[in-house]
Amino acid sequence: MFKTKGFASNNSLKRRAVIVDAPDLPPEEAEFYITSVGIADTEKGEVPETKGLEFEVEALYEEEGYPEEVNTENANNSGEYALTDVKGIGDGTAKNLVKNGVASVDALLESDPEELASKISGISSKMISEWQTNAIALINA
Repeated sequence: MFKTKGFASNNSLKRRAVIVDAPDLPPEEAEFYITSVGIADTEKGEVPETKGLEFEVEALYEEEGYPEEVNTENANNSGEYALTDVKGIGDGTAKNLVKNGVASVDALLESDPEELASKISGISSKMISEWQTNAIALINA
């Protein structure tokens, strides 16, 4: 449970956390403050200068282009939709689908969800079925 104290509790930075019911912890209270830098144990929140935390974020997907015949950005001139037009499919997922032989919305609709899910790590057949439902809704809209 979280509490504020005082008459003008909405203006106060001071808050209290109370453990009311926990299977392996006794009832306990702790005070904390909500500051401009986040949650702190004093009213004056300061960002510590810590050395050695500089790092680069690795790219999740390699920067590879799509095959020229595949348009993943927008609908192309022939009226077909791109994979990224389907609700739930972003650029990274579209790249994974293209790598696994699904280069268009039509190919997505024709694919077997179980088989495709076994090829792509982290994607379930249920998710692919949802994409197929979203693709049908997109085409019929």
